[in-house]
Amino acid sequence: MKSISKIPRGVRYFFGEEVKKRRDIERLVLSVFEGWSYQEIILPIFDYHNLFALGIGQEAAEHTYRFLDSDGELLALRPDLTSLVARTVATRFANTERPIRLCYNGEVFRYKEAQEQRPHDFHQLGLEHIGNDRLEADLEVLLVALEALSSLGLSDFVITLGHVNFFNGITKYLGLNQTETEEFRLLVDNKNSSKLNDFLAKRIPKTEVASLCELFRNTGQLAFLEKANIFANHNEIIANALADLTGILEIAKSLDITKYLTIDLGDVNGLDYYTAMTFKIYVDGVGSAIASGGRYDNLLKNFGAEDPAVGFQLSLDLLSSIVQNIETPKLEKQRLLASQNLVEMFQEAKQLRKDNKQVKII
Repeated sequence: MKSISKIPRGVRYFFGEEVKKRRDIERLVLSVFEGWSYQEIILPIFDYHNLFALGIGQEAAEHTYRFLDSDGELLALRPDLTSLVARTVATRFANTERPIRLCYNGEVFRYKEAQEQRPHDFHQLGLEHIGNDRLEADLEVLLVALEALSSLGLSDFVITLGHVNFFNGITKYLGLNQTETEEFRLLVDNKNSSKLNDFLAKRIPKTEVASLCELFRNTGQLAFLEKANIFANHNEIIANALADLTGILEIAKSLDITKYLTIDLGDVNGLDYYTAMTFKIYVDGVGSAIASGGRYDNLLKNFGAEDPAVGFQLSLDLLSSIVQNIETPKLEKQRLLASQNLVEMFQEAKQLRKDNKQVKII
C-alpha cells in the first residue's frame, strides 16, 4: 500500500491565501460576466464519453479519464465545458429566445502520457454566446474578456486575432488535398519559413510566396491586413475572412482598444473546432495563452441544433499566478476568548458578523 502522503501525478491541492486569491478572481470575473447579462450554468463533472467525442472530436476525447457505470455505459470526466453547454442549449433551451448568454466556472480533466508531470485538471472561467452569427457577438465576447482582465488589475496583455477561413481560403487557392493541408498547417504553425517557402514555391507565383510567408510569420493591425488583401481576389473565403477582421479592428479603433489587439494569421493550431474568428490572450512572462476562444458555428449541429456560437475560456490557474493585488473589502479581524457562557459568546460573534467583521474564537 502506498503512503497516504503520496498523491497521484497531476493532482494539486491549494491552501490558505492561494485559495482566497482564486476565489477573489472567480468572484470578480463572474461579476463582469453577469454585468454583460451572462447567466451562470452549473455543469456535471462527468457525462457520457460519446458526448465529448461529439464535442471535441474522437481523438481529443481519447485523452479523458474514462470509467464504466453500473449499466456498462462508458462515462468520462469532462475534458471541456463547451460541449456540455452546447448539448444543454440544444436539448433544454430549444424554445428559448436567442441569443442565449451562458457562463461557467469549473475544472476540466485531461490526461496525456507524454505530459504526465503536468496538472491533469485545469480550472476555466468561460462563457458562450449562442444564437447570433453577426460581428456584434464576436465584438461582445472580446470586450467581456478585456473587461474581465482589466477588473483583475491587468493591463499588459495582448489579444491576438486570427481567422480560420484565411487559412482555409489559402488552402483552397493552393488546391491542397487533406494530406497536403495537414503538412501546410504544420509548416505555418511551426513558423518554418524555409520549408514553407519551398512548399509554396511549387504552387503559386514567386511574387506571392514572399508575401504569404510574411503574413504567416508576422503580426500587425489594419496596415498588416491591407497587405493581406492582395490574396482577397483569389476566392470569397479569403475575402470574407479579411473583411471580418477589418470590421473588428475598425470598431476597436472607435472604442479606443486597438492597443490590446493584433492580427496573427499564422495561428492555425486546432482550427478544426473553430469556423471563423479566433483569439488568444497573452501576458508578458507567461509562456501559454491565459485565454482562448472564437466562433464555432457547427458544434451545436452535433447535438441537433443549428445555432451559431462564439465564446472563450480564461485559465484560472494562470490568472492566479500573475494577478498581484485584488481590490476586495478587507475584513476587520476580531478575536473572542472562548467562554463558559456560550450564549453570550456566540451572541457577540453573531453581532460582529452582522457588522461584517471576521470572527476567530480562541
